[in-house]
Amino acid sequence: MSLAQRIRTNTILKTLAQSAEKRLKRRLTSLLWRLLRAPEATAIDELGDVRRILLIRPNYRIGNALISTPAIDAFRSRFPDARLDLLATDKTRGLFDHLPVDHCHTMTRRAILRPWLLVTLLARLRRERYDLAVQLVPGSLTGAICTRLIGAQTTMGRAKPEQRWFDIEVEGATPHAYDAPRPFAHALGVACRNRPRLHLSHDEQARAEATLAHCLPAVEPASVKPDTAGVTPTCEPFVAVFIGGHLDKRLPWAQWFDILNALEAANQRHLVCLGPEEADLAPTISHHLEGSRFGALCPPQPLRDFAALVARSGVLISPDSGPLHLAAALEVPTIALMQVKKSQKFVPREPHDQALWRPTAEEVVQAVTRLDLFRRTYIKAVVTASPSAVWRPMTGTPRDSAMASKRRLGSMSGLTRRTARA
Repeated sequence: MSLAQRIRTNTILKTLAQSAEKRLKRRLTSLLWRLLRAPEATAIDELGDVRRILLIRPNYRIGNALISTPAIDAFRSRFPDARLDLLATDKTRGLFDHLPVDHCHTMTRRAILRPWLLVTLLARLRRERYDLAVQLVPGSLTGAICTRLIGAQTTMGRAKPEQRWFDIEVEGATPHAYDAPRPFAHALGVACRNRPRLHLSHDEQARAEATLAHCLPAVEPASVKPDTAGVTPTCEPFVAVFIGGHLDKRLPWAQWFDILNALEAANQRHLVCLGPEEADLAPTISHHLEGSRFGALCPPQPLRDFAALVARSGVLISPDSGPLHLAAALEVPTIALMQVKKSQKFVPREPHDQALWRPTAEEVVQAVTRLDLFRRTYIKAVVTASPSAVWRPMTGTPRDSAMASKRRLGSMSGLTRRTARA
């Protein structure tokens, strides 16, 4: 196990590392503020001919990267003829494939020990001569440095209470993590999807079907029909179970085994997926599933192939983690297993999603039972057509629309959402 993995999987080391990182960021931010002059306020309507735009979101977390995807559509809608580039990371770059991005620049963690890599990246970005550089999410020191130092004609980002960082500063409440793109969409005067977005290719979906055919028993071909992508499912609806997460968001291993036993007892077909930090647990899980009639362990998959597997599932069970947001982007129902209260701001919030607060194995199975897996196509059609599917400025609050849609869908299909207890 590498040093980075040891830090990420050890609560004490992770806490110390985060504390040191915060202190370093505060000092660097203070130094940067003293060195750089405050930009002059600019209205978005004062922008001239915008031909080159860079959206900046260099975050290594899958969920954090996905949360920014609706902003891509918002800027593409406002500037349809502009070149729209993105600054992401080498870990999350694949999440933006098949989205309306012209080019994706990447940052690597190796730049921490090799700072010249960052200098080279900044020099390359300066040569692009961007008309507009946008920091999509506040709180990223790396994003702020890139936004201010690449020489863009105009900068844009979320307003900060203590000082002015950008030429164009957007404001707006973001009670949920998925609301982060909304202030930008409001400033641009365009619609904005209210959940992440991910687009899978036909080949990726076909590979997922081949993997499922190998892992799970096939059904009779006559009993299924091709989906909208032209891929014929080879397996009955199943429950995807992601065992992973970060530190205090994780469930105890014993509880996962209880959940798997409860799914088996309920005759629920399930595919168990492990995160990279849980790879050492694979032999134990494989041994636990020996002789199982309904469960199987998924072999390690590349990120986008794993997403395609999630897309074929009927529901995903997961802690607050990256795969949970993958499922939300693919409109797959989720059952979020919350261990800490801060997760309430991040778990998917569509009518077909459920959030359980430190549940028992029996409560997890009850949540699965509440979802009619065999009506998934019908449910997805209703959700896609609901007012909560997009956020539009000046047309009422998205929360009201989402709640109304939730009540309608709940009355039609019996779906419920269980919220965290105080």
